Amino acid sequence: MNDTDRAIDEVYRKIEREKALINAASHMRTSTNNATVQARVDSNIRDSRRNIGYLEEKLQELQLRKIGRSDDGGPPPPAHGGPGYGAQGGRGGPQSGMYGPTPPPKDGQRYGNDRGDYGDPGPGGYSQGGTGMMPPRAPYGDPRQYNTPIPKARPNFSKLDLIKYDTPYLGPKIQLMLSQLEFKLSVEKQYKAGIEKMVRLYQDEGDRKSRSDAEGRRIESNQKVQLLKQALKKYTDLHVDIDTAEGDDDSLNAPNMRKPLTGHLEMKIHAIKDVDHASTSRFSRGPETFIIVKVEDNVKAKTRASRNDRWMEEHFNIDIDKANEIELTVYDKAGERPIPIGFLWVRISDIAEEMRRKKIESEFQQQGWVSADKMANGGGSMGSGGKPMSDFQAPPTAPFMAPGDAAGAGTMSGIPQQTNSQVQIETWFSLEPAGRIHLTMAFQKQTGARRPMDLGLNRQGAVRQKKEDVIEKQGHKFVKQQFYNVMRCALCGDYLKYSAGMQCMDCKYTCHTKCYPKVVTKCISKALSEVDPDEEKINHRIPHRFENFSNIGANWCCHCGYLLPLGAIKPRSVLNAV
Repeated sequence: MNDTDRAIDEVYRKIEREKALINAASHMRTSTNNATVQARVDSNIRDSRRNIGYLEEKLQELQLRKIGRSDDGGPPPPAHGGPGYGAQGGRGGPQSGMYGPTPPPKDGQRYGNDRGDYGDPGPGGYSQGGTGMMPPRAPYGDPRQYNTPIPKARPNFSKLDLIKYDTPYLGPKIQLMLSQLEFKLSVEKQYKAGIEKMVRLYQDEGDRKSRSDAEGRRIESNQKVQLLKQALKKYTDLHVDIDTAEGDDDSLNAPNMRKPLTGHLEMKIHAIKDVDHASTSRFSRGPETFIIVKVEDNVKAKTRASRNDRWMEEHFNIDIDKANEIELTVYDKAGERPIPIGFLWVRISDIAEEMRRKKIESEFQQQGWVSADKMANGGGSMGSGGKPMSDFQAPPTAPFMAPGDAAGAGTMSGIPQQTNSQVQIETWFSLEPAGRIHLTMAFQKQTGARRPMDLGLNRQGAVRQKKEDVIEKQGHKFVKQQFYNVMRCALCGDYLKYSAGMQCMDCKYTCHTKCYPKVVTKCISKALSEVDPDEEKINHRIPHRFENFSNIGANWCCHCGYLLPLGAIKPRSVLNAV
């Protein structure tokens, strides 16, 4: 038994299991009068029927693949010009619509023998003419085999479409949820292991309050792990491992769609349905249900408790700052601690992309446009006599156009017509492992403020140096500086080893921070007219005499404190520094 046969047998078993679940649910529905139980059973039956439809589609694909791989998979093609060709296998015969183009000969020649037969060949291989038919296929006809199924059109969906409750793309949804749930389960297991270590640590320390909080988080994490395992098992049982082209949509994994976004999110929670509530006692009221909204594991909003799974005025405005994902967790409070019963994860980039698509569709509908696929399926408006009208109609605001005559006046399937500039997403989303939630969302992405046009230097990100505190002493303007090489104090002669010191902004006189109050020498950058005439002057003014010398060792300038370079030193260079 090859892989295809094993896959077919596995799909058969899955279909039989879903049928058994439907029979059991139908029997349960007839045996109870509880409206809540009946609604939950109806939801299970509806989901099982949808699963059966998906599995039967996969079964058909596997069977066609098996037939295509077999050597004798189909009847042999009729001979050209034979008596049976015009009756059954010719153009317009009963089998022409079933198998598509006429099959080529089995010898592998595609077009060499497609010249048809204008009569049986006579002596010498020449046609006698007048007895045959036209060539069965043009030289550029469809080269597919007669038993090859017509390829399907590539579905156009986004990841937000896959997490909707009524999504028709069940196969891609299964693949998406398998990868997402496996990742969430691994993260939650790591979180649970960390909490267990905290519980043991608080137990050893004897901190009862911290231990109680950690124990509550451990219980909640354990419940989340069980829910994630249940959801993962549900999709694993439905998954059929065959190679299809539906999961190869590279646009869903584009890097620019996964970067963190910043903006403003508006969310309104309406109701939940078909969830598995926490069990309560027989004579007690139902559990109180509330929902917590998290953005990157940070709680941003919480609804009020409800016993009828509906909320009227639960509208939240959430500021998003470089975040990727929103998590909605449904809790039931039946005892001391709330119990999680359902999850929903929505990527912010998917919301932004859906908003963009809806805005474009709304603009097209207001202008009277219809997409090509809708027009091909009869989605355009019908004119008089039942004939479809042209797509290129004037906008609905034109004065000569009657209301309702536009090609896109009606609403597209599943997409309500947007009449105002505010585009919102309102639909039912699937909860994991069971149930659905009704949400209305709108996200306004915040883009960086554009810089005005500047004809200057265009120095982007230029940093101005902070003005330091200036201390004046003997004409010097000392500021605190950080030196990254060995300097020498001009006052005490000691070294500044990679530390801060005081340096004059004018003459570069350098000393320790503790030495600048003791400085008695004047700043050499000051003119004689700037010196206070009433100040006591030094009676001796002995001029310096400089001479050239070769600096071989480590010597520092006695004024600026920098290390002198090796080699001959000119007097003028030292004169400005002393």
